[in-house]
Amino acid sequence: MKRDSTKDKILEAMYTLIAEKGYDKSSIGQIADRIGIKKASIYYYFASKEEIFLELVQGLYQDDFAGKIQEIQTKETFQDYQKAIVALGEDFIASYFENQTLRKVYAEIDIQTTRIPALQTFAQEANRTLKNFLFQSLSYGVKIGAFLPDFDVEKNAQMLYTILIGIDAAILYDLPVEPEVVWNTSVGYLFAQKELQ
Repeated sequence: MKRDSTKDKILEAMYTLIAEKGYDKSSIGQIADRIGIKKASIYYYFASKEEIFLELVQGLYQDDFAGKIQEIQTKETFQDYQKAIVALGEDFIASYFENQTLRKVYAEIDIQTTRIPALQTFAQEANRTLKNFLFQSLSYGVKIGAFLPDFDVEKNAQMLYTILIGIDAAILYDLPVEPEVVWNTSVGYLFAQKELQ
């Protein structure tokens, strides 16, 4: 999260403060001190701390699922497609372990979603985007014959979605699970019937 303009520096300072102290203990004054401007200057860019937080969250949620769909749709063989689906979850899991700051920010977003209605709207939209992405990914698998013709795309997309949400929570709250094992086993079940054919 490298930013240059004053507005971007405000967002970067909020990101860091949330990871260090949480949203409730972060303040406009602390943000101003971090970037070396007057507190009043922040109000030129944002009306409130909540507005800063919402813009920060919106930026984090803007993931390029379209690009990932296009990448999956370049896979023409069963093996390459299966590897791509496995890699989706593994990349998701790795991003949490590689970036502890991001992990802390997402945990704080999870907490604040119950308190800030606009944040809840962002989270719901992000969830719809993820569900749609999984549906499109599995639909493509049916198209190239990676699954049996009677494969229920909707139910299996919901299953993968639920597993990813569970993995997300397990990682955020340091629950004793092995996320990659859970993901790889789940994906393995999807492909098992086709492999047994």
